Amino acid sequence: MNLENKKILLLVTGSIAIYKSLDLISSLKKLNAKIFVVMSDDAIKFINPLCFEAMSGNKVLHSNSQKFILNSPNHISYASLADIAIVAPASINTIAKLNYGIADTIILETLFASKCPILIAPSANINMLESPQTKANIKSLQKLGYTIIPPRVTLLACNITAKGAMASIEEIIFHIKRNFLQKSFWRNKSIIITGGGSIENIDDIRHISNNSSGKQASNLALALYFLGANVTLISSKFPITLPIEIKKIKVNSSSEFKNEMKKELKKDSILIMAAAISDYIPQKYHKGKLKKEYIGKSWKLDLIQNEDILKNLHCSFKVGFKAESDEETAKLKAKKMLESTKDGGKGCDMVILNIINKNNKIGDDSNKVTIYTKSKEIKINKEDKFNISIKIANFIEQNYSAK
Repeated sequence: MNLENKKILLLVTGSIAIYKSLDLISSLKKLNAKIFVVMSDDAIKFINPLCFEAMSGNKVLHSNSQKFILNSPNHISYASLADIAIVAPASINTIAKLNYGIADTIILETLFASKCPILIAPSANINMLESPQTKANIKSLQKLGYTIIPPRVTLLACNITAKGAMASIEEIIFHIKRNFLQKSFWRNKSIIITGGGSIENIDDIRHISNNSSGKQASNLALALYFLGANVTLISSKFPITLPIEIKKIKVNSSSEFKNEMKKELKKDSILIMAAAISDYIPQKYHKGKLKKEYIGKSWKLDLIQNEDILKNLHCSFKVGFKAESDEETAKLKAKKMLESTKDGGKGCDMVILNIINKNNKIGDDSNKVTIYTKSKEIKINKEDKFNISIKIANFIEQNYSAK
């Protein structure tokens, strides 16, 4: 997702993590955002404002640059222009004063004058961060509508490994994008997505599986997170970096997929079954490694048909995926999944069909799909899997509301 012409107000407080704020500006500029910076007096002790001006391309607002003449930076003008504001890094002092309504710095004056969404990325020593006062302040700010981006666990400036480092640049940008993309329909909806191919062990060394990359499932998880949903991704593969707020459950076998889905799936959940579950599994699992001396010159591997997991799952809206190589029969097989389980179908509300060929390969970063419901057929031409995911989400929204 591009941030074309989005005006982002970055407020920087005094913290050793301040150098990462320059990296944040660099990453936001690559997404074509417009960045405006406000620095506290303590922040200026760490880095000269000139660095931030050079990186952002705009005048930095601080206590010595604030003027109230035409076209000059001040806390009112900068607060008014922002589409979103982010305090990164946010000191414990700033968090406390923000909670208690104290506006004695240019950072706080600007925040109180802002009407846009405000994100806060704390950075502090673990003891300061975990103090009862700070915990209470953060909880109070969340109730007031501020978004807190949790700090990371790493080696801190105080030379201990603990929680306290400012969230990663990628995580901060995930939150920024979510603020711009989220929709009321998806907010707090429970979404369960499965991805990757199941891995069925023959012995402790060998297994049977398939070529599913997990890319479409991971992009669906990311898209639905941006739209505001509570997302759980159950997968054998996680090919892209995902926000920490997405619940990620690593599984291998089809039985593990089934068990985790039963734990996570609720009556009001939306299920998107993008995982490629093995149609056949080894009849017998052998502990250890089967030796070739024992197997002989040829190996007859006995497989049994796997149970149909999707067919036996129940939720508020069920989306199935179908991958086929035979175009002549693919549509018929996909639409069969929409039929009730009594009629031999899988009871899906929607089915997404992939035709696998030399122009649409498994593992590609792009995809071409056809979406089916009982009354509709929508073809989506080949594009990247994130954009495909957004279109799938929009189609789910339209049909969920009409169900």
